[in-house]
Amino acid sequence: MTWRSSALAVAAVLAVTGCTASPVASPVPVSVPATTTPAVPSPAATTASPTTTPSRKPTPTPTPSAPPKDTRKGSQLNKPYTVNGIPVISKKHRITAAYAPKNPSGEYHLESATAAALAKMTAAARADGVRIRVHSGYRNWASQNASYQRARRNYPQNLSFYAPAGASEHQTGLAVDLWDGVTWSLPMASTATGKWLFRHAHAYGFVLRYPNGKTKITGYHYEPWHYRYIGKADAMKFKGNSLTLEEYLGLA
Repeated sequence: MTWRSSALAVAAVLAVTGCTASPVASPVPVSVPATTTPAVPSPAATTASPTTTPSRKPTPTPTPSAPPKDTRKGSQLNKPYTVNGIPVISKKHRITAAYAPKNPSGEYHLESATAAALAKMTAAARADGVRIRVHSGYRNWASQNASYQRARRNYPQNLSFYAPAGASEHQTGLAVDLWDGVTWSLPMASTATGKWLFRHAHAYGFVLRYPNGKTKITGYHYEPWHYRYIGKADAMKFKGNSLTLEEYLGLA
């Protein structure tokens, strides 16, 4: 066979097989599907599932810390037991005969701040046509003892109205017994003076110290005439006249 015949034969074979005369490309590797790790869809193609927000528990009401115990002994009793700056004088928290108002003022020998607040309150009541009179202000230990011993002899059934010496707020100059100058004792509550004090005394820093129905807490019977000065900021929280100082300070 000649060279020309051989060339023609090769061309015929290429035409039949469909091959071209261009260089043969490198074989393309066959891609093997992964069998272990599944394909991860792109973030954009992922539909976010709704997030479940856990229900919030209500915030517990903080429990006020208990006041320090009254551990006074001996000469320490010359000063009153004090909680949050408020002196507490009662049958459970007593003072000795050595205690007296530090800054007495006026004819009733009250602490100066108490006397000033009482003057403002009396003037305000007067402007409303109501008369306030002081039945009793400061009493020292000896006077209180005499009053209590007299009550023990003559009114033993009514001792819940009387404080033993050392257990009376009157000794501090922070308490006053108020009336209209005419009607005394429990009926005083129904007078114009009693009603006015019941509504307005807290605005001048005074609280009804021995509310009705709280004898088990205070140790004293209901006394609508006995008001105790503790300052306006604290007294404004006693508007209903049913809260006792012991409850307010966490002592009951």
